[in-house]
Amino acid sequence: MSDTLERPVIEARCYPDRVLSDRHGYHQLLLGLDGALELESAGRLTHVTRGMLAPVASGDVHHYLAPGDNRVLVLDLPEAWCEALAFEGLLQGQVRRLPEELVACGERLDGTGQSLGRWLELALAAGGRRAVPPRLKLLELLPAVRADLAHPWRVADMAVRCHLAEAVFARQFRALTGLSPHEWLVRQRLAHACELLRVGGASLTEVALACGFADSAHFSHSFRRRHGVSPSEWRRLMAAGGASERGQDSTSRVPT
Repeated sequence: MSDTLERPVIEARCYPDRVLSDRHGYHQLLLGLDGALELESAGRLTHVTRGMLAPVASGDVHHYLAPGDNRVLVLDLPEAWCEALAFEGLLQGQVRRLPEELVACGERLDGTGQSLGRWLELALAAGGRRAVPPRLKLLELLPAVRADLAHPWRVADMAVRCHLAEAVFARQFRALTGLSPHEWLVRQRLAHACELLRVGGASLTEVALACGFADSAHFSHSFRRRHGVSPSEWRRLMAAGGASERGQDSTSRVPT
């Protein structure tokens, strides 16, 4: 468990696109600013987007994942501080959607106890609409797909795994990631292919199969559409760039 705090800490953070877990000895409020964050705390899944204020009580094990660009205002609040100022109502598990003017004020918090206390009072008074937990269980789905990109994933299979009709799944997936399930899957496969091409000596067919493409032709076509060069050309450019950097400073750019 992370250390306890003596005074509140306010920080805007960007969360990674992999599942992480944490537990700490202080309360926490997460205010969505940009993008989306999937949060699981106290057995509840919350889709944190702009204006959503999600509590994490001291001592609770929580898990989080952000499948795209995001920015979250994190308020770390000492237990004794919250108790003394009677802010427990913000930490009783209810996720709130705050009005935009209050969100904008939150972005300008300077970290002083007075300004923070006043803002929390307004948040408590605002109440806000109770948020509906997300039906799309991406905390389980996205890491599972990334861990087995060689699997012949189909959108229908992913929808079944999330207990959703295929059309509903596709709509919620795009709302969260900004991409269709197929587009997202292709990007993940190509990103993994770049890793394999960069560090290993595997053949194009081996790379293609390891990343879930049907064959090297399909892989090469998708790679060229994304990066503008063939996998073989990309590998040569990477090798040439690495050799140049070892010999002297280089200003050449390599496609990524």
